[in-house]
This record gives sequence, structure tokens and C-alpha cells, in this order.
Amino acid sequence: MANTTIKIPRAHLIMALCLPLAVLLGYFLAEPMESGSMAVIVLVMFVLAVPLMMKWHHPVLVLCWNACITPVFLPGQAQIWLPVAAASLLFALLNRAVTSEARFIYVPSLANSLLFLAAIVLLTAFVTGGIGLRSFGSARYGGRNYALVLVAVVGFFAFSSVRIPPEKAGLYVGMYFLAGLTTIIPNIIYTLGPKFYPLFSFFPVGMAVDQARGDYALGPGIFRIGGFGLVGPSLFCYAFARYGIREALDFTKPWRLLLLLIAAGCCSASGFRSCLISFMMTFCAVFYFEGLHKTRLLPLLLGLTLAGAAILLPNANKLPLVVQRTLSFLPAKVDPIARDSAEASTEWRVEIWKQAIPQIPKYLLIGKGYSLDPNELYLADQFAGQRSSGQEVILLNGDYHSGPLSVIIPLGIFGTIGFVWFLVAASRFLYRNHRFGDARLQRINTFFLALFVTKVIFFFAVVGSLFSDLYSFTGLIGLSVSLNGRPEPATEPELAEPEQSALEAFS
Repeated sequence: MANTTIKIPRAHLIMALCLPLAVLLGYFLAEPMESGSMAVIVLVMFVLAVPLMMKWHHPVLVLCWNACITPVFLPGQAQIWLPVAAASLLFALLNRAVTSEARFIYVPSLANSLLFLAAIVLLTAFVTGGIGLRSFGSARYGGRNYALVLVAVVGFFAFSSVRIPPEKAGLYVGMYFLAGLTTIIPNIIYTLGPKFYPLFSFFPVGMAVDQARGDYALGPGIFRIGGFGLVGPSLFCYAFARYGIREALDFTKPWRLLLLLIAAGCCSASGFRSCLISFMMTFCAVFYFEGLHKTRLLPLLLGLTLAGAAILLPNANKLPLVVQRTLSFLPAKVDPIARDSAEASTEWRVEIWKQAIPQIPKYLLIGKGYSLDPNELYLADQFAGQRSSGQEVILLNGDYHSGPLSVIIPLGIFGTIGFVWFLVAASRFLYRNHRFGDARLQRINTFFLALFVTKVIFFFAVVGSLFSDLYSFTGLIGLSVSLNGRPEPATEPELAEPEQSALEAFS
């Protein structure tokens, strides 16, 4: 019997696929704001975008990592970087399966330390009652914190799946840091009024809560515009990475100095003391690693700093209360309302630490984990309401407002070993890039090292939280791996002589 081949035109095949898909999308678009409709639409768009994402997943990951976007269709009000990191790793694996040239950049010390940390997190979850994602129907809470830690590790491997050409380093660094400017959008939406409130379907409404409380508070009070607390770091990180201090202080290009001043102003207007402290620490770290402490810039900047402090500190009480609260850690003359607000926050943190520290021996070997029993959380909430204190609920949630406590209590000694192992490996990797990396990336590598050191000191000495801060560590190291590749044998690079800034020439 002869074989017969049925030939169907390509156009007919395309129509046979597209028409049912168009009907399906039209049906769900009739109620586009329902969560089920959004999920189907996103799924269809995701499938159609697979070829594009296989090519562009890495730039999308870099752009979304610090973006403050929380689409309503994501469960648990998850930020956009969480699904993007998971999808990026998936597409990286698909690319690796398709072509042998798409190789991951494997740095053993970094990869092994993060895999060990992830294994400890999973083991802790297994021993303490499971991950418990309430948004997926679990009877327990706390899965969000597990997801933040694990996806932060996933994000590192997604970053290290592609090598960024050195000539595009400035573009990627700009995308990575300036995406943080989206944190001010919720405050802008609130200011524009109710007509724009539907945009909160894509941006977190929590950022505007403090602003709303300030607008409707009775009597004198302080409200913090949370968006400024992340806009400021986004600006000064980009300025330091793009120009460094030497070039940022070039008087012939005043817009660079203006960018730093705007960043400092945003940090001050945020109302968060930690934001301004972070700016000052990062500036000092970059100044040191650029070697400027050996130049005549040091006495010049010290003189300017002392002169500015002599003018600002005695007159600080004339500034807005929110700025005074930010400056309250300095020996400045501030309004008692601002100082009392800052001191109350400090006392509240210290009280949490006093209650948390005795728990360390109990969870030293096997960590407490993040999983929560809803009944236990309810009882703690009722008890806290009777005592007019929320410390019991804070302790149950694992948000200790202390970096070391946020590691050793939930994950025990082995989780602490894994985290410290990662920090040491990352510091060595960044220092090697700073000393022996590509000359074209010298300024960026210097800033990455300075920023990482600042983050580590800040995490242990000021305030930190493993589940909410780990992604900032892994993202920074992942971007550095993507830019520099695997470390080469140490040889002193031949660096081009940097241009002398106008300020240094004047000094």
C-alpha cells in the first residue's frame, strides 16, 4: 500500500494555532482584573515569549533585580525579581541544552558556599514543619522568607549564566542600580490621587502608607517617605560605580556632583538614619579603595566636611522634622520630637534583641526556621495587643532587626557557617577583581568591593535581615561574576593613568 503524505500549508497551521488562542484570550480579557484571568493571560504571554526570553532573559533579570514592582497576580505580593530570577535560570538551562557555548561561569568558592547555604535552609525547613507557603494553600505561615532566601541563591546562578561584554558594563550597571528609582512610584501614585490608585496593582502600596499616616495624623508627627530611602542609595551607587569619587568631584562636570548631592538629599529626606549612615560609609569605603586617602584630597575634604558640619549641626532644628530625625545620630541640635522618635526606635530594637539573644542556645544546632503555626501567631498577636507591644509577633516572624540574630536563630550554627563562608568567598573574589581584574572594569570593580564591604559591616553592626538582604548580596556578586568571568591567575594589570579631576588638581 502506497504511503500518502498530507501536506498542510504553513499558513494554515499558524491559523489553526492562533485562532483558538485568540478566542481563549478574548474570553479571559472580558474580566481582565480577576486573578484567574491574569494568570492565564500571563501564562499565554510567557509561552509566546519563550524565544525572546531565551535571548534576553539576562538583561531582563538585571533590570528587574532592584525594581520595586509587585504585580497583583503574583501570590503573596511577591516582588518581580522573584519569578524573573527563577525564569532566567530556566532559560539559561534551556540555552545550555541547545548550545554548548552557553556555559555557566563557575566560581567554585561562591557556588559551593551558596549551595551549602541553600541545603541548610531546605534541611531546616524539613525538620521544622515544611516551607509553609500560605498563599499556595498551606496551613502554615513563613514560606515567603524561605522563598526569598532560596530564590536569592537561584538568582546568583542566573546572573552567572551569561558573560557581559566589558564595553556594555556601564549599561548593565545602570540598569541594575537605577531600577531602584521605581521605589518612589508608590509615593507619586498616592500624591496624584485616587484616579491613579489602580496602579497599585503593579506597585507596593506599603510604600505610601507612611505618607498617608503623615497627611492624616493629628498633631505634630513625623512621617517617612519610604521611597526616598531607596532612591538615594540607587543614585549614589550609580554615581560611584559610573564615575568614582575622583571623577564625581570634577568641577568641570558639575552634574556629577549634583547627582551625589541629590542622593544625599534623598537619604536625608527619607527619615531613616540607616540610609544616611549607609551613604557615608559607602563614600568612605570608595574613597579608601580608590587610594584617595594618600592624596591631598583627604585634608581638603576633611576641611570641607568640618566647615559644613559647623554650619549645619547647630542649625539642624530649622530643617523639616523628617530630616532632623535622620540627623539625630549626629551631635546636632534637633527638635525633641525628632530625637524622641529616633530614640524610641532604638530602644524598641534593643528590647527585641534582649528577648532574642536568650533563644540562641536553644536553636544553635538546629535552627528555628521560618515556618509558623497560625494558632501560635494568633495568640502572640492577642497577647501583644493586651500589652500594647508587637515584639512577640516580630520575634515569631524572625524579623530581629539584627543581621547576626537573623542568621543564627532561624538557621543555627550550620546556616551561619554557610553564610560566613559565602561572605568570605565573595570578599576574596571582589578583592581579586579590584586588584587584578580587567582595566576597563577597574572603577566598577573598586566600587563593588567598597559597596560589599559596607553592606557586610552594616549587616553585622547596624541592621540587617538574612531573608530580606541576601538577594542584595547575591545580586551584587552575581553581577560581578557576569562582568569579570572566572578569576584568572593573579597578575598586576597595566592600568591607564586616570585623568586628574579639577578638584584634585586644585588641591
